[in-house]
Amino acid sequence: MLVSLHWFIFLLNLPVATWNIYRFIMVPSGNMGVFDPTEIHNRGQLKSHMKEAMIKLGFYLLCFFMYLYSMILALIND
Repeated sequence: MLVSLHWFIFLLNLPVATWNIYRFIMVPSGNMGVFDPTEIHNRGQLKSHMKEAMIKLGFYLLCFFMYLYSMILALIND
């Protein structure tokens, strides 16, 4: 996005990318990943992880339709 100078889209995706990098870095050693199945069920974290996943899903759906609209607009203008 930076190479093609799409600053608005870059700034829109920056917080989510930063959050994903932060979550990946903060995984405790010994866990399988950010969503370790045994840790989610042992500590009752399933509800918070589902909430985070639904928020990300909504954001990515919004971005998908925004990108689709931009692509169609670019094709029509050519």
